[in-house]
Amino acid sequence: MTEPNGRGVVQAVWILALALIVSSLILGGSFYQARHSRATVQVVGMASQPFEADQVKWSLGVGRTVPASLLSDGYVQINRDVESMVAGLVSAGIPRDAVVLQPVTTNPMYGSEGIREYQVNQTLYVVSEDLDAVESLALAPSELLAEGLLLQNSRLHYFYSGLAEVKRTLLARATEDARMRAEEIASATGEGIEAIASARAGVFQITEPFSTDVAAYGIYDTSSRKKEIRVTVHAVFVICLLYT
Repeated sequence: MTEPNGRGVVQAVWILALALIVSSLILGGSFYQARHSRATVQVVGMASQPFEADQVKWSLGVGRTVPASLLSDGYVQINRDVESMVAGLVSAGIPRDAVVLQPVTTNPMYGSEGIREYQVNQTLYVVSEDLDAVESLALAPSELLAEGLLLQNSRLHYFYSGLAEVKRTLLARATEDARMRAEEIASATGEGIEAIASARAGVFQITEPFSTDVAAYGIYDTSSRKKEIRVTVHAVFVICLLYT
């Protein structure tokens, strides 16, 4: 009877030892994973680039003031004025299909006895890749204006056709900048960067050069021919622990 009991005791000891080993491995692995999952660093990378627009949009309005009784004549006159302006633009080297006309509008002007006269207006848009030519016309439009014609709301807006490619390049540079910052932080404690855990791109800020303006929803300033684009990337990197 003693031999079976001895065997039972030995088996129980082995089972208990095995259970302790397995438990240690499980707890050790859990501790490692928990420890490893917390080993991250959060950084913000930034990249910027100057660039110059290659397209311009010139928007301008023209108008004439006519007596209330001669409104129909005002329509005829503004039509002639605009045709003359378009001809002048074409003569200056602007393609006819680059000129877009908007419908004619009228604004009544009142006197003591009601409507005294009307202001007849029409808006034009010029979209061109010849920035120098359009700028010259916009800055000195007198040759395009017939006598008595009023120039209203003349504005230049600048755009860049390759902006999508610039944005992609900038995001890559901002991500690389974030990684470099993370490596600097990790190296200070004798550690390294293993991989990126997550990343989130900020909005693009397109401003005139040397501007410090920022907006939560981004900026796209079109008033300047020369521009600067900036973007940030918020990234989380996994740190390599030397004692793992």
